[in-house]
Amino acid sequence: SLFQDYSILTLDLIGFGNSSKPNDFSYTMEEQAEICKLLLDEFEHPKIHIVAHSMAGAVGLLLVESLKDRLISFINIEGNLVGEDCRLVSKRAIGFSLEDFRNTMFHKMKSSCKASEDFSAKLWGEMLENTDPLGFYKSAQSLVKWSESNDLLRMFNNLELKKAYIYGDKNSQMDAIKQLVSIKKISISNSGHFVMNENPDEFYRKLYAILAT
Repeated sequence: SLFQDYSILTLDLIGFGNSSKPNDFSYTMEEQAEICKLLLDEFEHPKIHIVAHSMAGAVGLLLVESLKDRLISFINIEGNLVGEDCRLVSKRAIGFSLEDFRNTMFHKMKSSCKASEDFSAKLWGEMLENTDPLGFYKSAQSLVKWSESNDLLRMFNNLELKKAYIYGDKNSQMDAIKQLVSIKKISISNSGHFVMNENPDEFYRKLYAILAT
C-alpha cells in the first residue's frame, strides 16, 4: 500500500454525516475549525497533513494557525477560496429564507441531485441524505461570507509550507485556479468536484506523490 507509513483521520463536520446536529451550534467555519482542533488535540502525532475537500478547505485554512509546527502540508481539493466557488449549492441555498429552505428547498435539492445523470450531483444527493438542513444553511451562510471576502485565497497563497491544489479536469476553468500564486496545481482526469470518488486510482497516486516528496 502506498500509504502504509501514514495514518488517516477522517471526520464528519458538525451537522453532517454521523456527527451530532445541535440546534444551538453556530455552524460557522471558525467554530467548525475549533471542533477539529479539539479532536486533533486528542492525538499525539507530531506531524499533520491537511487534505481538505470542498467546504473543508475553508475549515482547514482556519485551522492552520492553531496547529503551528505540527502542520507539514496542506492539500486543497477544490476547496472554497473565492466567491465563485459557492456557485453550485451554497449561494442557491441562502437565496431562500431558512424556513423556506428547511421546509421545501432542501428536499427539492436532494431529489434533484439524486435524480441527476451527473455523477458529482448524485454524490451531493447522497451527502445531503445525512445532512441537517439547519446545519447546511448556516454553514452555507458562513462559507459564502468567507469565500467572497477573498481572505481564504490570501491565506492559501500565503501559507509557508508544502501545498498543492487538486481539481477535476472538468472544472479546469474555475476562477480560483487562475488566482493561485506559485502553487502546484494538479488535475485529475475524467473528474468533476469529487475527484476521490470519480477517479480514485489517479487521485490517490498523485496525492501520495505530493506527500512523499
